[in-house]
Amino acid sequence: MGEKGRISLWQFFMLVTGFLIGTSTLIVPVGPAKQDAWISYLLAGTLGLGAAYCYTALGRRFPRESPVQYASRVLGRWLGTCLNIIFLWYALHLAALVLRNVVDLYKLIVLPQTPMEIVAGVFAGLAAYAVRLGIEVPARIGELLLPFIIVAILVLTALAVSVPGLVHWEALLPVMERGPLPVLRGVYPAFVFPFGETVFFLVLLPFLTEPKKSFAPFARAVIIASLLTTLVLVRNIIVLGASETARINFPSLIAIQMINIGDFLQRLEPVIIFVWSFTILLKLAIVYYTFTLGTAQLLGLRDYRPLVLPAGLLLTFLTMSLYENFSQMLIFAGRAFPFYFLPAYLIYPASLLLVAKIRNIKG
Repeated sequence: MGEKGRISLWQFFMLVTGFLIGTSTLIVPVGPAKQDAWISYLLAGTLGLGAAYCYTALGRRFPRESPVQYASRVLGRWLGTCLNIIFLWYALHLAALVLRNVVDLYKLIVLPQTPMEIVAGVFAGLAAYAVRLGIEVPARIGELLLPFIIVAILVLTALAVSVPGLVHWEALLPVMERGPLPVLRGVYPAFVFPFGETVFFLVLLPFLTEPKKSFAPFARAVIIASLLTTLVLVRNIIVLGASETARINFPSLIAIQMINIGDFLQRLEPVIIFVWSFTILLKLAIVYYTFTLGTAQLLGLRDYRPLVLPAGLLLTFLTMSLYENFSQMLIFAGRAFPFYFLPAYLIYPASLLLVAKIRNIKG
């Protein structure tokens, strides 16, 4: 398939962590749990560990093949091909959603006078360049910059908590005021976004130096990402309140903008915008890579690189056609996406794993 690169377990851990941080710290929906949303996210992280086990179980069973390559052998030619096409469509759609997130961020906050097409084209071009160079490039970039990203999130959160009069811990109370049901209702959406989206790492698992040891770094990445996302959500709630956090488009950005220590340390939002720009670009590159490589495998091509440019043009067009405004995206993400995405993150991998075990098929 034209990809001969290999990534270490450490690089894989960095990729998964960056992917999960991605848009999840930009858009952290409170959901029905309101001030108890942080509990929902912790519970969703435990489900994320279950998903990681399922995905890596497939990776261990087929250590040098992607699901696009073995689906027809496991499920039969016609069913396997149909599910592969659906899986690749979800990869393209998620890539468009991720790209639109960064376009909306720049259009609303950073470059309001710049046409959306320009921002979409620039980020799609950067992702296309990274994809064309191979999987090792995003892995090395993630390995280099992700530690600084995590430190930036922790430092900004600590600064927000340090501002006198800014934090209201009572915003987290009362805990489970309406019982456990709202908390449980918030678990499923929090699991799908972002933990269910890691299903696309099935295409990357064959490029690990030790694919049969993939569960440990995958699990560590899920744990760290769930803790970071929960920390960001708690910060937003204690600074803005649960109702305001649910109402604002980018609550994390507003919370960071409110940091002002001694009229000296302030206007720190460029730091968090850099964090989001990098992690969203990393997430976009991974899903973009999944789509192009998987499509090449489905079509039986020897190299995926000729598909990078056409896929980038298609991705940019789809990005601009998804919805009219940010509010429509939030409605789709909150109400439809968790159920719309069900075949990709659950039905596809679970069917492959179950049938492969029943028929005793291995790579």
